[in-house]
Amino acid sequence: MENGILTEAQQKDAELITLLLDKIVKKKGFENIYANAEGYETPAKIRRSKDSEEYFIPDCTGEVNGRKSYFELGMKSDNERELVTKWRLLASLANYKHGKLYLAVPRGHMAFTNRILADYPIQAEVVKL
Repeated sequence: MENGILTEAQQKDAELITLLLDKIVKKKGFENIYANAEGYETPAKIRRSKDSEEYFIPDCTGEVNGRKSYFELGMKSDNERELVTKWRLLASLANYKHGKLYLAVPRGHMAFTNRILADYPIQAEVVKL
């Protein structure tokens, strides 16, 4: 698993990403799957800005009917500002590529995820893990 902004801070569990892949990504028929997990190619790094060396790495990406979608684990984070920045960026990219941003939320993180989505203009489909 590669570390970008937030990847290390959130302590994303490889088992949760595998669960995300099995329960959502593969079930919905996505192809060309890239995931930040063992056994998969890592998704493309998304630079924070032109001048920045910092980058975000989506948890997973996939395509269906030529539409690229992004998948993220919706988990609590102390660094809320960075999380909002990442989700807004991924939602914008997904919209640009006629796809969606899916937030897969493990047990215990739903209230946090819903609060972020209510407070900020982020277009995302929330899916329980």
